[in-house]
Amino acid sequence: MTVLIADDEIYMVEYIRALVEWEHYGFDQILTAAGGSLAWKLIQEHQPQLLVTDIRMPKISGLDLSRLIEEASYQTKIIIISGYSDFEYAKQALRYGVSEYLVKPVLKADFEETLKRILQKGLGLDKAEPDIVGNFGDKHNIVWQVKNYINENYDKELSLELLGQLVNLHPVYMSKIFKEVTDINLSSYITDVRMQKAAELLEQTNLQVQEVMKQIGYQKSQYFSKRFKEKFGVTPKEYRMYKRQKER
Repeated sequence: MTVLIADDEIYMVEYIRALVEWEHYGFDQILTAAGGSLAWKLIQEHQPQLLVTDIRMPKISGLDLSRLIEEASYQTKIIIISGYSDFEYAKQALRYGVSEYLVKPVLKADFEETLKRILQKGLGLDKAEPDIVGNFGDKHNIVWQVKNYINENYDKELSLELLGQLVNLHPVYMSKIFKEVTDINLSSYITDVRMQKAAELLEQTNLQVQEVMKQIGYQKSQYFSKRFKEKFGVTPKEYRMYKRQKER
């Protein structure tokens, strides 16, 4: 999926771009525009699934972009960012199909919550090439749901059957979609998430290795150490020692 971030203030564009891990939410192309004119050109060329735009920009404002998108019948969802003084102005955008609006300053937690809401509703895809699976939404939305569940439940059992039930799909088909969209096997993704969490706990806490292992959902220390070394090139104990020495 494609997201376009538009603002005449370059620092704001970079801020929004770095605010979340876009790939985690299924966006593999991130476009930016320093102003509404360039934004409209990119919208016509790429028809992004999501536009994040400031409401006030010279020549073509965020409100203008919303109107143009609506008139062109594009499927682009829109997040409007506005200042407190623009609140009444922002409400005008609702008639142009704006999905959400955020008031400055934009905080990470608020932005992520807004993004999740839009994804849960389902992003519109190019009408010429629909990518729909059952009645649950597009494939990227399905992968986002699975990833989100894994990231919040990495310490629990994560079987294919359970994850398939989560998105109302046969486990094998769900796994196939995950591989198709991410180019990563689902089991490898689960292992990566758990290993990253283990590394964080080894760095940031004084938990024993056995306790770290249990907190990320493993029961056998040999298996855990093997997976950790495959990921980081060192054992959990060696990793902790290296990080502690580096901090001195």
